[in-house]
Amino acid sequence: MVLVEGSTPLRLADVLVSCHLAMGGRENPLELSGVTKAAVLVVDGLGAENLRERAGHARWLMGAWSARGLSADSGFPSTTASALTSLTTGVSAGEHGIVGYTIRDPASRQMVNHLKQWQPTVDPDSWQRSATVFERALESGIPSLALGEPRFTGSDFTRATWRGAQFVGVGSLAEQGVKMREFFDHNDRGLAYLYWPALDRTGHGSGVSSDAWIHRLEELDSELEKLHQLLKPDEGLIVTSDHGMIDIPSEHKLILAESSPLLTGVIGWAGEPRAPQLYFDDTVARDDAKDVWSESLGSAARIMTREQIIDEEWMGPVHQDVRERLGDLVIACVESLVVYRESISSPTAMAMVGQHGSLTSREREIPIIPLGAWA
Repeated sequence: MVLVEGSTPLRLADVLVSCHLAMGGRENPLELSGVTKAAVLVVDGLGAENLRERAGHARWLMGAWSARGLSADSGFPSTTASALTSLTTGVSAGEHGIVGYTIRDPASRQMVNHLKQWQPTVDPDSWQRSATVFERALESGIPSLALGEPRFTGSDFTRATWRGAQFVGVGSLAEQGVKMREFFDHNDRGLAYLYWPALDRTGHGSGVSSDAWIHRLEELDSELEKLHQLLKPDEGLIVTSDHGMIDIPSEHKLILAESSPLLTGVIGWAGEPRAPQLYFDDTVARDDAKDVWSESLGSAARIMTREQIIDEEWMGPVHQDVRERLGDLVIACVESLVVYRESISSPTAMAMVGQHGSLTSREREIPIIPLGAWA
């Protein structure tokens, strides 16, 4: 399995695992040296190509990145729910089971939105199948702290993805730095997770080519320099992301009315606008739909069946319990395109400029920036 546009041997799933291994002085995929305390900061929406294109607005960050020049594959689908779970479990989406922003529960046939409420449709403790790095760290006596916005406290996604860590709701990145410092000062060893969503929100609303996005990047650059100064010689921090972004103009948004031939036979619609996952009652309807979609979109999207996704390992090895969660057909946009089903899409969602979720390198390649003891 390779990226549509280039590839990188490292995975986002390797990052937190490497930090944990480094705390024991063990070999790890990122080749990090031994430390007593480690942290990962996820800057939501900071793709490697996005950062390169605005290098002059993040000079401190670019200087830190250039020291080793590492990047990684966030995985497919390149969406926050799947990517963050890969980070915290160390396995791909096909194993942990969060295979899209929204997907269908095979048992109830109800849609699960992973960034909203899962219950009572599915149980967060079993729907996300894999042990987290935090749980493994706790088994070896290492406490973990997860920091994010207060609204994430107690959510089903938090419960499933940060199992084993103490989650604390904190507003700004500066405040997260203070909490990380307090956590490290009160523990002989510790593993921390920080999350900054402001860049992603600005990208969705205004686009990654906008002045507003550039301003957010400049803000991040300043805050990261201060965060780096909080670290002691035996502490390491990795700055990374969950996906990149591509701006989609209004004329490249395909909005489907219920009368569209592209919806013939579709009984369920999930996934992301850059990678919708479609469900059908039978393979005949699916195969007919694949032909219609392929003829309609041509080279703008790769139309793949569930079996193709599994056989080509786009989501890594897919566990038997996860197979039926995948759409029968996946519409993976590879050119400037998004696809919405109008009846279930909000005006806010359809107005989004910055998009992600598909399999291009612009959406999947993310920077890996070691700081502190690893700089």
